[in-house]
Amino acid sequence: MSADEQKRLKHLPWHLPLAEWGQRGITLLVIRRGESRHPVIFVECEGTRYAIKETTPHMAEKEIRNLHEIGQRGIPTLIAVGNITVSGPPIPFSIPQLGITQYISGDRGYTVTRLAPRVIPHVLLYRIPFAKRTKHRLLAAIAVLMIELHEHGVYWGDPSLANVLIRIDGRRILALMADAETAELFPEAISEGLREQDLASFGESLSWQAEDMRQARNLPEETQLLSESDFQYFVRRYHWLRREHTHITNAPYFTTVYQIERFLRTLNDAGYSVLSATGHALQHFTTVLPGWYVRRIDELLHINIPRTYARRFYNMILGHQVLLGEKEKRLVSVEEAAQDWYDNYHLPAILLLRRHLTSEQDPMQAYFAVMEHKWKLSEDAGKEIPLEEAILDWSMQHAAPSILGDIDPALMAKWWHEVTPSAEVMEPTLIAGEALEPLLSTDEKPLVHLEPHALEEKLPEILEKRTDLTEEVRELPDEQVSPLSEALADTDKNIAHTDEQ
Repeated sequence: MSADEQKRLKHLPWHLPLAEWGQRGITLLVIRRGESRHPVIFVECEGTRYAIKETTPHMAEKEIRNLHEIGQRGIPTLIAVGNITVSGPPIPFSIPQLGITQYISGDRGYTVTRLAPRVIPHVLLYRIPFAKRTKHRLLAAIAVLMIELHEHGVYWGDPSLANVLIRIDGRRILALMADAETAELFPEAISEGLREQDLASFGESLSWQAEDMRQARNLPEETQLLSESDFQYFVRRYHWLRREHTHITNAPYFTTVYQIERFLRTLNDAGYSVLSATGHALQHFTTVLPGWYVRRIDELLHINIPRTYARRFYNMILGHQVLLGEKEKRLVSVEEAAQDWYDNYHLPAILLLRRHLTSEQDPMQAYFAVMEHKWKLSEDAGKEIPLEEAILDWSMQHAAPSILGDIDPALMAKWWHEVTPSAEVMEPTLIAGEALEPLLSTDEKPLVHLEPHALEEKLPEILEKRTDLTEEVRELPDEQVSPLSEALADTDKNIAHTDEQ
């Protein structure tokens, strides 16, 4: 690895197995992730975050070499930092039947990669509603990754959902290669036989991966989340993408200024650049004047909601007041409901949107869409759906898999590969913190300016403070939900002058 990386990492206790690092004073990053057959930890050294995996010296060296070369070919993957080998005493291995003792190497190998930003942990990804549309979008994104690998000379060897990282960038779903131990590299596109082996291996992996997802969601044993038809969809998508890739690569190279300008415009179009309610009915009605909702929200929460959205925002507070009163079995004031809503729903939603939204998305529209999506999921499930899962499912429904379009994504990324790794090249600009400030009180506005890694640390802390019905089956009967919806809908009919006027 480079001298700079060695300098950052040299103080770590490499002479110890990873399982003992936490006991020796090393601060480990608490990051949710999927299962791994190797020990994996996350650390931060001088502001840079790393994932460290313990394996054999040979496999560590091979995987880092593979990751580096795959990244050079412009394919989204983990960013390779380097590998480390630590010598250890031989380990005796007795064979009583033969009366002999053999020795195997006690050397340990470590792969060091940069921590991939904003990827969705498998444990969370598998908890969202796995409807047909969701499955197909996820599989289509992986099909794009597999085509890029095969067409650029990479035989995967161990393709599965477990070996892929999924990132949702606003309106796009991107799959990143997360494990290159078994990959084999060739100078040209791989053979038909190797393609079929990778496709077959991926199909086999879907069955046990479906069981992992079923257990993660505590579903009945007879539930089948992934079927043969899902795999056949993946195969059809793969072959369609292969035809698209052939069409793109057969296009002529740049020969005129016009072609170069057209290429740059296509990049730009893709987002890149070379450079008071109580009970089940409303108790009080009032005629409101223009700006009343804006002023009322400012009184309750000290935030300045744009007038166009203020009435919808206030109605959500009233709805929360009803549900909170049902939960507490007492009358709840609108002031108390507003603060509970802000702490347990509103603020976490803003920080989660900061993680997912990109610069071309409208934060206000996204905010209300997410809240409505959460309510619908909770009604369908008969229990409170955690906000994080609701936002993830909403993002999945509104994003599309990466497509080849007029330009091969790997070739586009390779244009910059000497400067920036492909996974970073293909990451669109996140929404600016200033765009979310109207939704936050003065005290919390600095939160939207947190760096991504600081936001990752702050979010779990805020989400863990929730005291609502997230982990319980909601006890509010269906017949009590409908009057609430009707009461809130009747609000508009009883107001003489709306906020828009």
